[in-house]
Amino acid sequence: MKKLCYSLTFLIFLSCGKSSPKSETKSSNQANKIEDSIRAINSLMKPEMKESSSDTTGLMVKQKKVLGKYKIEFAYTAYNEEKYGFQNPGYLKVYKNNKMIFSDVFLGDNELTVLQLKNQDDKDHIFFKLNWGVEACDYIQTSRFYCITANDKVHKLGDHWATSTGDGYSSRNFDYFISQDNGNLTVVESLFYHKHDKRDLSDTIIYTFEEDKFKVHRLSNHIKSGN
Repeated sequence: MKKLCYSLTFLIFLSCGKSSPKSETKSSNQANKIEDSIRAINSLMKPEMKESSSDTTGLMVKQKKVLGKYKIEFAYTAYNEEKYGFQNPGYLKVYKNNKMIFSDVFLGDNELTVLQLKNQDDKDHIFFKLNWGVEACDYIQTSRFYCITANDKVHKLGDHWATSTGDGYSSRNFDYFISQDNGNLTVVESLFYHKHDKRDLSDTIIYTFEEDKFKVHRLSNHIKSGN
């Protein structure tokens, strides 16, 4: 890449020289060659090296997901990581028969996906999650959980996230399952220390449907308290 930059600098230096009246055609040809060289250099650069190479406008295009008789729409309303960082504003809306029955907002980054939770036999409860972010070293991927109940009411449950440290020291993750007995959603958060110099931690959070709403039961608080 340095050689490409030196070549580009040398070409630009040549273009800044004084032109004589007898060399207008030569200067024009030289300018065209410089433009061709710049295009050639840009074609050799990796996408992440190009300024403004990442097309973020697609993240603001409305996406749709159909879950049974419900349609979910979601997208970012604005996306600029220089301005918003990892907290770009977005929305999620749920429709039934083209009528909006629920809306929510969030702050996130990167690609958005909506996934219905698997292993679900209770047709009166539709659990799904909205994902944003990247699950990679020093990056965070977040899942926000929702549930649609039989009365067409959409419930926002909680956010759970996963990440790993760049030095490979620790990883945080979560898993979830739906009880076949009562339809409760259980999320187990875990924090692992790969060098085994600390005790691994875990917490269990249960979302139960009681009296037409969901209640959160946190059985432990080891990760947050650090105990």
